[in-house]
Amino acid sequence: MHIDSMKITIKMLPGNTSKEIELDKGSTISDLLQKIQLKPDTVIVTSNNMPVPINDVITKKQEFKIIQVASGG
Repeated sequence: MHIDSMKITIKMLPGNTSKEIELDKGSTISDLLQKIQLKPDTVIVTSNNMPVPINDVITKKQEFKIIQVASGG
């Protein structure tokens, strides 16, 4: 782990799988999604059961739930 990086835990739903991701300090939710190759318009990111905007900066070791959504008709 680099000095200027941090580890966060993400839980993917559906599937209920967890993984730890290393990000640079100052990274945003958008950076996180890019690192795990997900498009922002296909997921909802929550922390403490509250939605998190994609431009929020991740400031500390947090756990996020990433809920994949489906739309269509």
